[in-house]
Amino acid sequence: MPPPFNLPRLPLAGEPLPWSSDSFREFAAAAALCRLDGMTEAFARRDHLCSTWLLKEAQASNLIEGTATTFDEVAGAQAGVVPPLSRRDDVMEVLNCRKAMAEGICAVRGGTPITLSLIKDLHAMLLDGAGSREKKPGAFRNVQVHIGRPGAGIKHAVYIPPAPLHLQELLENWLQFLARTDMNPLVQAAIMHAQFELIHPFTDGNGRMGRLLISLFLAMKGVLHTDCFFISPYLLSHRADYYAALGLISREKRWDPWISFFLTAVEEESRSNAKLLATMVGLYEESKAIFASETKEPLAIAILDYVFANPVFTLPKLHEECREHISKQGMVLLIRRLEESGAIRKIEPGRGRRPALYSFTKLLELLK
Repeated sequence: MPPPFNLPRLPLAGEPLPWSSDSFREFAAAAALCRLDGMTEAFARRDHLCSTWLLKEAQASNLIEGTATTFDEVAGAQAGVVPPLSRRDDVMEVLNCRKAMAEGICAVRGGTPITLSLIKDLHAMLLDGAGSREKKPGAFRNVQVHIGRPGAGIKHAVYIPPAPLHLQELLENWLQFLARTDMNPLVQAAIMHAQFELIHPFTDGNGRMGRLLISLFLAMKGVLHTDCFFISPYLLSHRADYYAALGLISREKRWDPWISFFLTAVEEESRSNAKLLATMVGLYEESKAIFASETKEPLAIAILDYVFANPVFTLPKLHEECREHISKQGMVLLIRRLEESGAIRKIEPGRGRRPALYSFTKLLELLK
């Protein structure tokens, strides 16, 4: 059997760095991310937009791992629609991922640093549900694992992570590296993510957990003041390059290609998200006028905020959010008028006790 990879520890303050610096690329990535963060911070309803982006990030992160879901499906499941049995596990994995990301961001924003305890708690959320017990949610692995094609044995592995007996030492070194304050935090985030993937501390869910940690780390370092930046859509569309750049670290101990790839991902995804944000803000303002023409402004804003955070929704859940402004019957009539105006669309009729499903179609189209 090929031996597990002898993963070098990360350098701490004052130790030589096994990678070089690219000041221009580092500046370009930081500038693009700062612009996105500033644009988001200036928008008063940013929490509603970021909530929707969080679901999009969770879906993209799971698609990287090979799940098969659409954004409509996961948004519907978030609204309470039970997915078909054949899709249920994949959809629930996305919702678990979103929950873990939201909890992690909340913890870090509340002053909790990234710790091994927090990581295990978030991993338990990530793998919550039936059929996950053998994957040991919330527990670091105590068995040797390998990465390769499904069904291929360890002799044909692409990568064999460190043996379990080395995990604690490697993870403690990883945490010490995270605490460094003498590095560009974007380069530090790149190293943080790659080293976590190479340590591969869990039996399953390492990729999703490692990508989740990117946003948490940038928030912890004060780089992000809003929860608007998520990198998985870029990694999904460049999946082969993503894995190839990570592979060069273990095979050739070459960090520079990975850091360059990561900084490019931050820059390009920040620019893409800034364009999307501008379009979403425009849609919000346009929709506010439409919604306000059908009802009084406090209620119009409450409904619009809800559908921006939940672009697929049911009337009972919407009424629960807005019940201080309107009766249930009044909400039924208002939804009918909004549907007739084209602002929202009924995508599935109610059946028995299951309520009808509506969508804020223009936002869904932007996020597909």
